[in-house]
Amino acid sequence: MILTIDIGNTHVVSGILTREGNLLFKFRTASNKNLTEDEYFSILKNISDFNSIDLKNIKGIIISSVVPALVDIFKFLGKKYFNIEPIVVSKNINLPFILNIPTLGADRIINLSEVASKYLEKNILIFDFGTATTYDILQNNIYIGGGIIPGIQMSINSLTEKTAKLPKFDFKIKKNVIGKETLDQLESGIYFGYIGQIKNIIEEIKKIIPDIYVISTGGLGNIPLNEIDIYDPNLSLSGLYTLYNLNNK
Repeated sequence: MILTIDIGNTHVVSGILTREGNLLFKFRTASNKNLTEDEYFSILKNISDFNSIDLKNIKGIIISSVVPALVDIFKFLGKKYFNIEPIVVSKNINLPFILNIPTLGADRIINLSEVASKYLEKNILIFDFGTATTYDILQNNIYIGGGIIPGIQMSINSLTEKTAKLPKFDFKIKKNVIGKETLDQLESGIYFGYIGQIKNIIEEIKKIIPDIYVISTGGLGNIPLNEIDIYDPNLSLSGLYTLYNLNNK
């Protein structure tokens, strides 16, 4: 089995896959720089036991991280509990696409790696709805660029934390762009405003690459947009598996 660890700014998403790439289960924990490798392993062990997964069968580990302080913790975990030197995702490992820029986040590299392997004949636009929302483009298997905007929850938090009287609220799919009372107006404004951003970005990119295939992923990636061709909630874990196979010696 292979342990994949995707470290984001808000959550660490871990998955255990069979050697053939079948996802047995995945789970989220908080991205907490104060936890030790022992504490993270305790969480992993408890959840694995609950799901009847024997961690002794772990034969490989791959790590993706946008939080540098957490990389060493999970490398220590791999060495201490599995006697494995984890593969750490960066632009310097073997990639299934061409990356000609000096830096790109590991979270974006794993998404691009998966779609480069899975959609060989397509030009791809990926939206990843995380703490920040990123979008990346592959054209003829070459990374040509992308963009970053504040994530949905980040936008909500900024709005409610900077104003004294506005209530906290969660992102919701709304049918009516015209809200009534304050909470309804907040929900409608955020929903239609955010949807409008994404639609406009896709529209502008399609002026440049008309045949672009649009994929969304991330915690809030299943927003109902006709412009998005497919939602893949496990894109990052699948991408880690793809990169493990390309780089496992």
